[in-house]
Amino acid sequence: MKISTLLLLLLAVPNLIFADWGANGHRIVAKICYDNLTDKAKMAVDEALGDNYLEQVSNWPDYIKSERNWGFMSSWHYMTIQPDETVEGLLAKNLKNDRVDDVAEGIDIMLGILRNEKDAIDTFQALMDKNRVEPLAGSIEATALAFLIHFIGDIHQPLHVGKNRDSGANKISVLFFGDRYNLHSVWDSQIIEHERLSYTEFSAFVEKHVQGKKSGWENAPMNEWIKESVTYREQIYNTLFDNTDRESGLPDLGWNYQHDFIPIVEERLGAAGYRAAALLNEIYK
Repeated sequence: MKISTLLLLLLAVPNLIFADWGANGHRIVAKICYDNLTDKAKMAVDEALGDNYLEQVSNWPDYIKSERNWGFMSSWHYMTIQPDETVEGLLAKNLKNDRVDDVAEGIDIMLGILRNEKDAIDTFQALMDKNRVEPLAGSIEATALAFLIHFIGDIHQPLHVGKNRDSGANKISVLFFGDRYNLHSVWDSQIIEHERLSYTEFSAFVEKHVQGKKSGWENAPMNEWIKESVTYREQIYNTLFDNTDRESGLPDLGWNYQHDFIPIVEERLGAAGYRAAALLNEIYK
């Protein structure tokens, strides 16, 4: 089966079985990114992806999670920073070994591939060969584009920059408009899906609301992206007690929660899209 046909079939699968912003969240990031590429960068991305779209392949890294041989990348979708750690300290510690341990290092290696850096290409090719997996559309460049846009989305989801004790809030049960979920899934997909918008509608609304922050976001280094997610992560945790329902004993999140946090969701998606576009514009200038 051709890769493009496989992806079209996968896009029809219900969103809730996938993590990391949910399928529409990643499409929103990719849509904002693509809309802000230069003409030259758009041509390069289109050529690399062939008959696939950036919005389409943005979810491919989640779809292949079910394939055992791609398991070596499972930890590349998130990172763990404890409250007593600093971002700089963690990044420095990770540099002391040759492994790719988390989403920040995943982004770095994908950027290296797209910048045609031999070490990055050789490292990733060796991992693919060792685990007997094939690149997207037969191209390491297409593969790197798919992973890059996906990982940039992941690092902007505050609960993907999590804490060890609860697996990024996967172990925290909450009620969201009366239904029970874990807190992580609320942030991956439920807040976005509750708006009842297509990903193109949502991305248009995001850009309308946050475009004034674009230039500031574009120039921020990756350690700032991570710090932003940590700040929002703590804000998310700190609101749980005040929303806890006495009868169920669970945080009961409804209209007030949606109203309070949808602007933050929009900011994280917008920042991810603009930052991804800035990186690709620099690479394909």
